[in-house]
Amino acid sequence: MSDHAETRPPTAGQRTEILGLVPAIGKSLAQAVFAMVAVTIGSSELRSYPLALIGIAMLVIGGALGSAFLRWWRTEYRVGADDIRLETGLLSREARSVPYERIQDVSIAEPLLARLLGLVSVTFETGAGGKDEISLAYVTRAEGERLRAVVRRQHEAPRAAVDAPADTKLSAPPETPAQTLFAMDLKRVLHFGVFEFSLVVLAAIGAALQQFDFLLPFDIWSARFWTGLFEVQADTIRHWGFIAQALGAVLAVASLLVLGVATGVVRTVLRDYDFRLEKTDRGFRRRRGLLNRTDVVMPVHRVQAGVLATGLVRRWFGWHSLAFVSLANDAKSASHDVAPFAQPDEIAPVARAARIALPGPETQWHRPSARPWVDCFALFAVVLIAAGAGMMIGGVDWWYTPWLVVPVLAGLFTLNWMRRGWAMEDGQVFVRTGLLAPVITSAPAIKLQSVEIARGPLGMLRGYVALKCGLAGGSLELDGLMAETAESLRQAILAEIARVDFSRLNTPQPAVNS
Repeated sequence: MSDHAETRPPTAGQRTEILGLVPAIGKSLAQAVFAMVAVTIGSSELRSYPLALIGIAMLVIGGALGSAFLRWWRTEYRVGADDIRLETGLLSREARSVPYERIQDVSIAEPLLARLLGLVSVTFETGAGGKDEISLAYVTRAEGERLRAVVRRQHEAPRAAVDAPADTKLSAPPETPAQTLFAMDLKRVLHFGVFEFSLVVLAAIGAALQQFDFLLPFDIWSARFWTGLFEVQADTIRHWGFIAQALGAVLAVASLLVLGVATGVVRTVLRDYDFRLEKTDRGFRRRRGLLNRTDVVMPVHRVQAGVLATGLVRRWFGWHSLAFVSLANDAKSASHDVAPFAQPDEIAPVARAARIALPGPETQWHRPSARPWVDCFALFAVVLIAAGAGMMIGGVDWWYTPWLVVPVLAGLFTLNWMRRGWAMEDGQVFVRTGLLAPVITSAPAIKLQSVEIARGPLGMLRGYVALKCGLAGGSLELDGLMAETAESLRQAILAEIARVDFSRLNTPQPAVNS
């Protein structure tokens, strides 16, 4: 550490905005009210004493307010010369610090209530997730941008004077205008939502019924209740006639489809409203969301691979998605959606900007050896045949059922083998999974950190292996390669890696002043 850094006075601790207590208290009160309602409805004794209910409610509200205020009062963050530090705790203090060199991204999120108050949540992402990251909820938008600028300056010029007072106007150096790579208007988002079929509403209804089943006049989890109900409904349906029965079945299926599509549209609009991906001097900047607005910046040098995917239905219409595998996190996921609903000609410029090559029609795909799938099927088939024979000897009815499963299992293993493929060209490794809805992972060989050949007991006997490539932020594995093929591919990848200084691969180059 330099003398200048040693003599620099420590940075004073700062608290988050006191208005940030409003969203926190609101969340705590919502949970408390939910518990109070459940206790009140479930306890007939409490309903007889309204004053007691009022007293308990006041204690709950006061406890929520008091605990939220104490947490806020005892939480401080410090922007130091080497790290970002967060101190929390009332009786037992806990301090966490993240050095600037470990911060890979600074994400800004704006939940609805916080946005109305002009506040944002700032997360310093390290790629490891959990307690290795620091989140500040909530600070002003100006403070969030200031903290983002601090990290950017540290990446460009280490040991900059980042411990300036909070009211100091600290901004990033001037940037060239952002280039919009991909955007979705409301029409595109609604179109996207149609393909995002979801029955999450039914799951929510089921969860609510599980919590409040004591309010119902019948036992919803009783098999006898449902059996009796279905018998009554079956008798009614039999009197309708065949046409009415068919029409009722069609209406039931149509209602389920409409519910699933409507849920998918709502979820998609809430998540991807005003989706915009831009290329800036800092990297890729992605903003999206209706109620919860997120603003994420992904440096180009942090992008490790691209994932090109599609769906069974959307593939017929030419729609695909592109996500980046990055060292940083995105809502607890290792991948960043950068073009979630796009045509191939819209995806191509995004991939080029990230220096990710995508396979073309001339790409020569290779299938792995079928031996691993044959061996696995043979083991299952022997067990099923033996089980069927034992049931036949024991005089068990339907003894031939395990034997009927064997051809079905053979078809499944065949499809599982056919849906896999790999290719390598121009220093790019492609791995494909999926037959009708393929998912293709494309990674530059120089971004792979290791190449390992793994052999299992059967593989040692039959000559096949698995090639496992170390991909930061994701995984890349090729199963069922013959040993000679795996070794040849491994040497090709290592040759690509050896062409560059890997220790400097993810190090941003210093800016050159003209």
